Amino acid sequence: MSAVCHEAYPAEYESRLTLKNGKEVFIRPILQTDEYLLVDLLNKLSADSIYLRFLRPLNSLPEELLFQLTHINYKSNFALVAVIQEDGNDSIIAVARYGYDPEEKITDFAIVVRDDWQHYGLGKFLLSTILTIGRKHGIFHFVSFVDSTNHIMKQLLRDLGYKVKYSYRKGSTQVEVLF
Repeated sequence: MSAVCHEAYPAEYESRLTLKNGKEVFIRPILQTDEYLLVDLLNKLSADSIYLRFLRPLNSLPEELLFQLTHINYKSNFALVAVIQEDGNDSIIAVARYGYDPEEKITDFAIVVRDDWQHYGLGKFLLSTILTIGRKHGIFHFVSFVDSTNHIMKQLLRDLGYKVKYSYRKGSTQVEVLF
């Protein structure tokens, strides 16, 4: 379960994490070749988890979005994935990311954890790590749009002790994390 490295790949962010259920997962930056693993993850998410992540129902990831999610520069756009071995193959069970949106001039962040891997500390670890990486890259203001009923994200941010500002925007709750 070792990632294929290329020049821009930041291998220093690879790690192993033992979860509350005692299972170990491999954490690494996302790769361009992870497209099919993201499709597989989407196929294993509940409709609720998909909605809470994308704020709309999705049956598939549009090719353009899939490309955008996997082709990143590891600076202004960064993503970590949690990988396990399942039936002899790699499976992504969680993704945390941030990305600069030049149109909105904000750095958005998002996280999704496969339903059967939730409540084991994975989301908390990934969110904390991705925001720390962002700070190392000079980003001190992150924004996310969440469904107003997404109490899990709000609790996660409280547990991590971040300074958070909530406001209503575009039919959802805008969450700002400031450092």
